[in-house]
Amino acid sequence: MNFLIVLLAIILLEAYSELGFVQRDNWLRRWHAGLSKLGLASGSSALGMVLFLAVPLLVLYLLLSTLSQQGLGLFVFLLELAVLLYALGRGNLDTQIALLTSDLERDDLQAAFHDAAIFNTAYPEGSADSAEDLKNEVFAALPYRIFERSFVVIFWFFLLGAPAALAYRLLALHGDLRLDSDDSRAVRWLWLMEWLPVRLLGITLGLVGNFSQAAGLTRQLIFSRSIGTDEFLRQAIKGALQDEEGSGHAGETSMQLNAQAISNLVALLGRAMTAWLVAIAILVILS
Repeated sequence: MNFLIVLLAIILLEAYSELGFVQRDNWLRRWHAGLSKLGLASGSSALGMVLFLAVPLLVLYLLLSTLSQQGLGLFVFLLELAVLLYALGRGNLDTQIALLTSDLERDDLQAAFHDAAIFNTAYPEGSADSAEDLKNEVFAALPYRIFERSFVVIFWFFLLGAPAALAYRLLALHGDLRLDSDDSRAVRWLWLMEWLPVRLLGITLGLVGNFSQAAGLTRQLIFSRSIGTDEFLRQAIKGALQDEEGSGHAGETSMQLNAQAISNLVALLGRAMTAWLVAIAILVILS
């Protein structure tokens, strides 16, 4: 059933791009504010972070268990679909990519600096000071935004169900909504939840792109405990796209920040998603 839910969620995401009708986060702000009143909402507080995650997950688990025990399979299906849609990323990513592509086609770097800032997970206002900085920022931040609103959520949903997918989104929203000035614990836990999915995606990018270059660039990083998810993705994509963008010396790439490069990047991640869905389908059939 999880596979059908994933397929339906992807179809709805492709059809509507922005799922604001199920992705309202006011309840999360109120929940965090309630914890703050009790002095438990600080990002440095392990107990506060546990409560921030555990209570919504426990409520969801109890709802799913109760519906399942009552034989209400349709309601279980609908609830899990709603949770998966909620756990997917925020904003209309297709529109944001189209705006950036349009800027690059017009060689309007000023507008590109502004529109690329939307993808930057560390500094939403943007941190690039030059065209080279802008290129590095886009090729790290854009793949991460695609990853965090699709691949990692689908991975945890298929592996451990709706509560795991919700746990990931709650951790991501903890930072995106800037609920705490000290968000270090949430960042560490988010990195742990991304560690395995991003490495599986790195392998997949090699399979649907330039395998030898992607493998060479990621092999030294695959067991790293310090590299960020966005940088890992940037290195994997740099190798996987090397044939499409052209290559210089071994281990280097001449990827340029232009509309074609953005198109190639999105197409590469689209092929990777197709490969994941095929692999999931095969696992479902074998099981």
